[in-house]
Amino acid sequence: MSPIEILAANEVLLCAIVLGLGHLVGNLRIRGVALGVAAVFFVGLGIGALDDRLRLPDFADEFGLALFVYLIGLASAPTFFAALRRRGLRDNAFVAAVLTVAALTAVGAAAVLHLNPATAAGVFAGALVNVPALGSAQEALRAVDPVEGGRLANDAAVGMSLTYGYGVIAMIGALITYMIFVRVDFGREAAENTRLAPAPKRLVERTLLVTRGAGTGIRDLTGRLAQDGEALLVRLRRGDRTYLAETVPTLREGDLLSVVGTRDATRDLVARLGENVKPALSLDRGTLDFRRITVSDPGLAGMAVAELDLPRRHHAMITRVRRGDHDLIATPTTRLQLGDRVRVVADRDRIPEVTALLGDSDQSLTRVDFTGLTLGLALGLLLGTVAIPLTGNATLRLGLAGGPLIAGLVLGRAGRTGPITWHQPRSTILVLRQLGVALFFAGVGLKSGGVLVRGFSDGDAWKIIAAGALVAAGTAVVCIVGGRLLRMPLSWLMGVMAGIDTNPAVLTFAEDRTKNELPALAYAMVFPIAMVLKVLIAQLMIVLL
Repeated sequence: MSPIEILAANEVLLCAIVLGLGHLVGNLRIRGVALGVAAVFFVGLGIGALDDRLRLPDFADEFGLALFVYLIGLASAPTFFAALRRRGLRDNAFVAAVLTVAALTAVGAAAVLHLNPATAAGVFAGALVNVPALGSAQEALRAVDPVEGGRLANDAAVGMSLTYGYGVIAMIGALITYMIFVRVDFGREAAENTRLAPAPKRLVERTLLVTRGAGTGIRDLTGRLAQDGEALLVRLRRGDRTYLAETVPTLREGDLLSVVGTRDATRDLVARLGENVKPALSLDRGTLDFRRITVSDPGLAGMAVAELDLPRRHHAMITRVRRGDHDLIATPTTRLQLGDRVRVVADRDRIPEVTALLGDSDQSLTRVDFTGLTLGLALGLLLGTVAIPLTGNATLRLGLAGGPLIAGLVLGRAGRTGPITWHQPRSTILVLRQLGVALFFAGVGLKSGGVLVRGFSDGDAWKIIAAGALVAAGTAVVCIVGGRLLRMPLSWLMGVMAGIDTNPAVLTFAEDRTKNELPALAYAMVFPIAMVLKVLIAQLMIVLL
């Protein structure tokens, strides 16, 4: 048997080779730029172009797509809903307007260049660097025309393959061009727009001697600090005894008080109550000790710190939550997630019981909670089957991409329902998300390789490339012009543009240039809406055209 025949007869081997070679190519860097997991798509195209028999079952790319977008929703939920409360409505309306213009540009370019709607949807997905949008368009094609849907789905994949990544180039190019002609002081922008950026900040610990404010109620003071979320009272030493601060009713002159929080918040508190002193109270671990503990008990996922009632039940308190690469102040309303590493201050002999309560098991975090994962995914898939009537006899379905994404956002917000934990550990989400998108890329790439070759031979490929360039460039220009008309700080606009592209490459560029937190916050706020809208718009382009 020839190598082609061996691969055609062994789908598992074929999948392994595409995934392996794709990730190998994706790790190669040219001038600091790497394709990452997207390289799996291009390796699949290359191998699929060798023979039409080299393809994976539909299950591979369909399951991969659904898993990928569900986990995106699950991980994005906390940031997404918090951001909406601040300024999300206006900025997400801006995102919707930009994506509408991009879709109309794709449709117009396709009409002028005589490309079919399926290809136009693929151009839209590729030029805006969005995998779920392609999956949504392909699913709609098969639903609208069961006979020709498979062939047209391949046309959509070719449209994406020839335009994928244009959005990254166009967005970065537009920003560089803008910054050449307009000087921007990013440090000043960050200082003037701190209200936009309640992002994690570096935390410090201070010990103060109370010389002012004697008689101040600890609970009142703690409540005000918790509302700001930037400082926390931890220990209080009175005489030769050390207490948890919130267990003492009022401050007295001469008390030593340890405070954890941002540099500015702790400095202000010291100025208001007394003076900074050394050594730090935390160095005395004779009565109160501290320890980093991993939250691994599934029953705690989504639970607020106040609900644990640690001071009363265990004479302990959580002071900080390390999530990902950031430390957060543990306010009473902070909701725990599996995999959080919390810093607990407690009586030395109570630390073991607090450890048992929180779990502190890295091994348990490696076990996927398949009940919550699969039921949540199933709910998303069911939501995707709901038909939304449009004008005439047309219907719209959220499908494999939109349904799981919305379900992930809602369930990620809920955290748990009765005995079912929807949250998954951060490490689990990252690994399974990459697996899902890799399977989707492999399946779609293999199916589209032969069609891509025929597209070049027919001469349509250059038309598709031109349409993609127009969509990407037009979207970038609209973003710059619209953002400046709305008077967005450029740091914030760069994050919004990265979110519109739903691609971290633009975000990385923005963070490198601005050296502040505004781009990351803007990206997190608009990313989920941009993802949902792209999925829906891609379907509408098929259903209505």
